[in-house]
Parts: sequence; structure tokens; C-alpha cells
Amino acid sequence: MLGGSSHIYRKSLLPAFEAAGHHIVAAPSRDGESLAPYEEMLQRSDIDAVYNPLPNHLHAEWTHRALDSGKHVLCEKPLTLSPADSASVFDHAEAAGLIVLEAYMWPHHPRARRLLGLVRSGDVGSPQHGTASFSWPMKMDSGDHRLDARGAGALFDVGIYCIAPFMLMARRNAHAVAANAVRNQAGVDISMSGWVDWGGGFGASFGVSFDAPAHRSLSLVCSEAVVTVPGSHAPGPLGPSEIIIERRDGAVERLACEGGEAYTEMVRHFAEVVAGEVAPVHGRTESLRLADVLQRLHAASVH
Repeated sequence: MLGGSSHIYRKSLLPAFEAAGHHIVAAPSRDGESLAPYEEMLQRSDIDAVYNPLPNHLHAEWTHRALDSGKHVLCEKPLTLSPADSASVFDHAEAAGLIVLEAYMWPHHPRARRLLGLVRSGDVGSPQHGTASFSWPMKMDSGDHRLDARGAGALFDVGIYCIAPFMLMARRNAHAVAANAVRNQAGVDISMSGWVDWGGGFGASFGVSFDAPAHRSLSLVCSEAVVTVPGSHAPGPLGPSEIIIERRDGAVERLACEGGEAYTEMVRHFAEVVAGEVAPVHGRTESLRLADVLQRLHAASVH
């Protein structure tokens, strides 16, 4: 683990790796401002893979370093801060015969899998409009890396949860985007709302914010039904939940969904991809597609 003091590692990934049956060999933290403990860890021969939860601006550099040391990498989202850097990471991994995955847990929750299956089966018709939001009030004077160039704002932090579900439904590149943002003195977005045209008559709107009440939601309008995911859609509930489907004829269905630990399922999936047992659910194609959308939204939001 690069950065053993990371909040996301201690809260979510450490329990996930343990639940999935993987042994944590080392979890160093920086020594003051020195990152030497990370380099020392990468030289160890008893490490197969590295989880990289460092601040966003360090993702590309330390993923490359881990690959140079012969380690597979599960890197916290966003994989990098640009499409070019993300492509470089995947090129490096492929040339070295190693695996890199972006740590996006949502598709691994049972309810998310059920939702994606509904859309892909055509049971609810063709998707027309999706909407999702993710917000919570952050202390603006906290010095948190997400509030400056190290983290680069709300869209890079939680935009994946509002954009990637619809991207996985569309399974194609975005045709067009539009966005507006509120930025702080460091020039990063503390809130952004926008729209993505996925082609084929499918558009999706989103809102992300560090300066609004805590809220997470996701819903989808299709040609044959309106689909609602009650409660917090990411990472997904630990206990049983449901998907609500309102049909064209007015009938309402409530599909029961199992609960699940999405982080644990993501870790299991990563290990299966490394072992060559399955193809990535969110692999190179999806990570580069998302990176392109995020870059275009940032450009569109500068007025």
C-alpha cells in the first residue's frame, strides 16, 4: 500500500483486502515530506501488487514506478489527471505484461450489476436520460488536497460516480458535453453541473459538489420505464435494497437486490483479472473514455 495513512485505505480498502483473503505485506507512509518509504517498499520481492491511494497528482508517477518494479497496480480513481497520462500508464502496463485497474467499485455491487443488466437486456427499453448527483459539505479551509491542484476538484474526486454508470450503459464515447462550475481561489471546481450526450438519443446530467448538503442519487428514464435507485447509489448498500421500475402502463415493480461490499468485490475482481480469469469490468477502454469526458467537461466549464 502506498500511503498507509490514507483515509480511503484505512476505512474501505484495508477491510476489503482482508475480506478478500489477501495479505497486506507493507503499508508505508511518507516520512515528513520524503516519499522514500514508498520507493523502498517497491524494491521488495515479496509484493505482487500495489494499491495506490496517493493524492491524485501522484497517481501517474507512482503507478509508473510500481510498474517499473514489476508490480500490478490497483490505483484509486481518478487513474490520472489527463487522458494522455492514463494512456501512458496502460501502455506501460501492457508492455511489461502487468495489470493496471482504476479502483472504481460501483459496478461490482449486486444492485449496480442488476441495473446494468436491465439496461443491456432491453427490458426497460432504450435509455434516454440519466441523472445523478454526489455532494457533501467540505471545510473549505481544511487544506484537503482535493481543494487544490493536488486533487483538482470535485469532478475528479466524485464525478466518476455520476458519469461512469451511464457511460457503462452507453458503451461508447461521448458525442458532446456541456458544464458550468464554481471554482475556489486555487482555481479548482468545488461544484460542477453538466450534461453528456452519449449518442443514440441518450443524454445524462450530473451534479457534484463539495459545497452542498450530503446527497447521492441516480435515476434513469428509458423508452419503456423510469428506473430509480433509492438511497445512496455509491458504493451501494451493505444490506438488501431494491430497484424501482415504473412501466409505461403505470405498473410499478420493485426488484429486490442483495446487499454487498462493493470494495471487497472490486478487490476480488482485480485479483481475478491479474490471474487472467476474467476481463476487466472497467478496464483500459472505460478508463480512457472517462478521462476524455472529464477533460472535456473541465474545458467546457471554463466560461
